[in-house]
Amino acid sequence: MDAGDFEARQREREWFHGLTVPPGAWTVLRVDGRGFSKFTEARFEKPFDPRFAGRMAEAAGALLSEFASPYVYTESDEISLVLAPSADIFGRGVEKLVSISAGVASAAFTHAAGVPAHFDGRVWLGTTAEDVIDYFSWRQADAARCALNG
Repeated sequence: MDAGDFEARQREREWFHGLTVPPGAWTVLRVDGRGFSKFTEARFEKPFDPRFAGRMAEAAGALLSEFASPYVYTESDEISLVLAPSADIFGRGVEKLVSISAGVASAAFTHAAGVPAHFDGRVWLGTTAEDVIDYFSWRQADAARCALNG
């Protein structure tokens, strides 16, 4: 068996590896704390704990730095990070963008908190700057709703 052929066949099974953000699209990477309801109840004060807010800000700063983003927004246990349409980080590969953003947030928050914490990630796409404004209006409205419910 030829090793090159074997590797090529295995790589063909990485179904979503070739999925990329379309050129010219505004991209928002959103990471969200996994299981943070229980995580925060055991470690932080409700409804607001400045220690938690500080750790989220540290995680947001790490993402801002790693991705050279022009803007980052955090609320509750989530962080949204904008990538400009010209950004070509990781070749715009969706798997890389999602996994690395979640990994950076998890590592930064864990380091700041001194206890393991995990984030999941997703990609949002927009075609215009107005779409991005609408996205952050949506996240701000969610933050207001959560604050009132808290």
